[in-house]
Amino acid sequence: MLSRVDLSYCSFSGPIPSTLTSLTQLVYLAMQYNNFTGPIPSFSMAKNLTEIHLVGNRLTGQITCNRWEELVNLKILDLNDNLLEGSIPSSLFSLPSLQYLFLGYNRFSGQVDEIFNISAVQFFEIDLSGNNLEGPIPMSLFDLPHLEYLSLSSNNFNGSFQLNLIFQLFRSLLILDLSANNLSIECSQTNFSLFSSVLPPITLRLAFSKLNSFPDCLRNQSNLLSLDLSNNHIQGEIPKWVWELPYLRYLNLSFNNLVNREQYLLNSSSLDFLDLRSNQLQGPLPVFTSHFLYLDLSRNNFSSTIPASIGNFLADAYTFSVSSNKLYGSIPESICNATNLLLLDLSDNSISGSIPQCLIGMSETLNVLSLRRNNLTGIVSDTFPSSCRLEVLALNGNQLEGELPKSLANCTFLKVLDVGNNRIEESFPCYLKDMSRLRILMLGFNKFYGPIGCPGQNATWPMLQIIHLASNNFSGKLPTNGFFNWMPMMGDDGRGDQSYQMNEFSNYALTPFIIPREYYQGCDTSYP
Repeated sequence: MLSRVDLSYCSFSGPIPSTLTSLTQLVYLAMQYNNFTGPIPSFSMAKNLTEIHLVGNRLTGQITCNRWEELVNLKILDLNDNLLEGSIPSSLFSLPSLQYLFLGYNRFSGQVDEIFNISAVQFFEIDLSGNNLEGPIPMSLFDLPHLEYLSLSSNNFNGSFQLNLIFQLFRSLLILDLSANNLSIECSQTNFSLFSSVLPPITLRLAFSKLNSFPDCLRNQSNLLSLDLSNNHIQGEIPKWVWELPYLRYLNLSFNNLVNREQYLLNSSSLDFLDLRSNQLQGPLPVFTSHFLYLDLSRNNFSSTIPASIGNFLADAYTFSVSSNKLYGSIPESICNATNLLLLDLSDNSISGSIPQCLIGMSETLNVLSLRRNNLTGIVSDTFPSSCRLEVLALNGNQLEGELPKSLANCTFLKVLDVGNNRIEESFPCYLKDMSRLRILMLGFNKFYGPIGCPGQNATWPMLQIIHLASNNFSGKLPTNGFFNWMPMMGDDGRGDQSYQMNEFSNYALTPFIIPREYYQGCDTSYP
């Protein structure tokens, strides 16, 4: 009589028990985020089954023989993030009750069949992303009257795709993701602004789509809420009409070949998220008119001072990056008005002057502060708050002097501390030994002196993976006993637990901060 089984998040392994297939009264089955392996058994005896959640396992094999057509009451099928292969059975698209179908990030291949009995199905969400599907996109998908979410990204779909036609067919669409396929996107200008005004706000993702220009049919698509055209080959200027879309909140144009010649850049009243990194934008840093939550202008050719009022337009922002430009002058004090910032990256410019004291005080909320490779001078203010939340402090490649501030010991959440290539002069910073989360310590090319290491038997920096002490004035003996405390440096050759290292690093990678590339060259870069 068992009707609900939930074994989620339990670290189970091995095959799914075959005895589950004999539970004829089963209505709900959830076994997501375990380590189950092997094929998916057929649950066709459970005629009343409405939900199957197997996302986040390591299930293998094909699903063509699972008798899906007998599960006429199934509403949710979630097989995302497994190792399933073979073709996708057409019977899944004919189930009369199925509303949510998630098959993303597996190894499914072949073509997807057309849906012939549209009136009998009521899909709301379909996710086929991250597979090896090919051939044309089934156009019958766009006849589904209630479909709100469709993700076909990261496959090998090919052929011509009429984007403007889709906007006219879809009446309920909220999210359409066609990124990273081999499609030829066609989008001629069509005057259907009156029609689009009655549609719900839409999110459109066309990243990695080999676009050479802006899709012109979006000009009158006034209901666009989110637009991702990143990682294409779009050249020229950003059209003025992009900034005039009335409801656009998210715009990602990163990794293109965009230039700017007009002053209306960033002149949008609705944008919250703007990513323009890795283009060819130049001239002075634009005058801001929006109050962004996320603003990334890094890896361009902007050349000017940072506007004195910059902080007033970042009052609500959680991310601001202008790294890898040609900015000069000092860091304006108004940056400290951006009290919600989690990430501030001004690195790889020619910014001079001292680090504002109020910026050090912002480490009570900041997770990432990167000022590396500039021309900053003076000392680092000894005003790190007792509730410091910094995870990354990168000051490498400046002309900072004096000692590290003792209050830096308050930053016990630090995982990356990089003060290399400066003029810091002091003994080994043992007052930082309580930073138990520290992974990367860069002290090289300074004037540190005296013995390396700290007295006492307790392990210093037990999670340390990279340490750089070269080109200083250290003397004495190397503390060989200390090296053996740095367990995460050790491999799987008997001296350390490699599985422990990688599991911990997976958790580490979930936190939102940047590790500069030179830190991990030659290391495992499978994490984001």
